[in-house]
Amino acid sequence: MNEEKYYDFASKISFFEFIQSEFKRAGIAIREFEEELDQLMNIKRWSITHLSDYVKKFPRSFIIFEQIFQLKRFTNAQIIHFVFDIDKLNSNNLNAIYEYMILNLKHDIEFRKIFLESIRSGISYDDFISNVDRYDKKYLIAIFKRAISKHVDMVINRFNILEKRITKSEFEDFSIRFSNYLLDNLQLNEALATINVKKFLQNKRIPIDTKSLHGNYPKIKIIKILKSNGYTNIDNILDNNGIRTLKHGLQQQISTFLIDNNKIFCTERYIDGIIKIKDNKPKKFDLIIFSDYKPKYLFEMNFYTTSGTKIGINQDEYIDLNNYIRENFDDLEFYWITDGNYWLTTNGKNRYLSLLKYFEKIFNINTFEEHLEDFK
Repeated sequence: MNEEKYYDFASKISFFEFIQSEFKRAGIAIREFEEELDQLMNIKRWSITHLSDYVKKFPRSFIIFEQIFQLKRFTNAQIIHFVFDIDKLNSNNLNAIYEYMILNLKHDIEFRKIFLESIRSGISYDDFISNVDRYDKKYLIAIFKRAISKHVDMVINRFNILEKRITKSEFEDFSIRFSNYLLDNLQLNEALATINVKKFLQNKRIPIDTKSLHGNYPKIKIIKILKSNGYTNIDNILDNNGIRTLKHGLQQQISTFLIDNNKIFCTERYIDGIIKIKDNKPKKFDLIIFSDYKPKYLFEMNFYTTSGTKIGINQDEYIDLNNYIRENFDDLEFYWITDGNYWLTTNGKNRYLSLLKYFEKIFNINTFEEHLEDFK
């Protein structure tokens, strides 16, 4: 009997279709960098001195170089290397690190805020400096290094903070280190000789994570099936009303007069009271189909082309979730929609057969469509 169920399931397995955009544009605003780009392209070969002067004059060129050499951005480790003197920080000379800390606190206000907050909430810079000798030097250096990591996390999203530091004479070592790294490690001159920077940046595309592509694929197909069978997606209505967690009756949260169809579904929502067993955090469902304006059928969706640890993790979570919902919510039903050619392998077949001990039904995209009438 279970073998028959498997072969019915396997005969209707889908292979991945390339129906989604696989790249997104980097989106750098070329017009805002005309002067920087013109000067960069006019010089055929850069020296450390010339490039360092260029970076100090045009601190936003940092973004240009980042886009030339990185997929999205420089890593935190790279940025720490550019912003701070790693040789000093990594030395055993505590006095040198201490003096370097004082220099940073004196001339970098944004960094100072992070450091002082780590010392004590509300302490002023003047109070700290006046009483600095009362602190253990090793303690201060430890806080200094911790603040560096926090500072880099901040400048990643706020380039204007980094821009101010680049232009300060007290931190001209930034432009020197950065220029050295571009020329020696990343071979800037060779890169510039092979590309037209403007055209490269205008046409640069960033690949979308393949895991998200595979994860979105069944969702796209299932939504299409639902809509073609007269269902309405109410995600926009829920979003407009700020509803991420559904109560057990839609009437408790919005007026159902907003909806002109009683065949409705939504995606990526929580259900009041349902948690993940492993960590007791609220559980977000990929798909929810309503019955009489109440969330009724809850779905998770996955697509696997190869085996991997993620399948086992999902399997364990869904078994626990299915049992939890059965035991605690008489008005809710949980289902797993999973697809992809992994299920055609021997390992996939064995896993499917073992899962039938825990799930009455496991759907793929095609069998979900065949059983759509069950979800009324």
